[in-house]
Amino acid sequence: MNILKEKPLNLLKRKRITAEIEHFKKATPSKENIVKTLADKLKIPEDQISLLHAYPHFGREKTKVIANIYESKEALEVVEKINKKKKKGAEEPKEAPKVEKKDAKEETKK
Repeated sequence: MNILKEKPLNLLKRKRITAEIEHFKKATPSKENIVKTLADKLKIPEDQISLLHAYPHFGREKTKVIANIYESKEALEVVEKINKKKKKGAEEPKEAPKVEKKDAKEETKK
């Protein structure tokens, strides 16, 4: 793995890493494998890494990776919202009762 660019973003307590991962005669690495590789290389916990993009190069055994590395897990949770899919059996929030609108024509007739 080669780190191509590292940009500090002090206001958000993170730094943006652009790296290139080589995978000779293997499939493109999964998101989990990329995060593990970054964590091993940078010697930080996996829960402080937010993977933004992974661009595999066609015909080459390289993948360009862009990730945000946070100072702490709390900083990651404050800045990034994690959207999780709802399970099928979960309750949905109740909607507000609908108010019927009367037509203006009906009101003028009365």
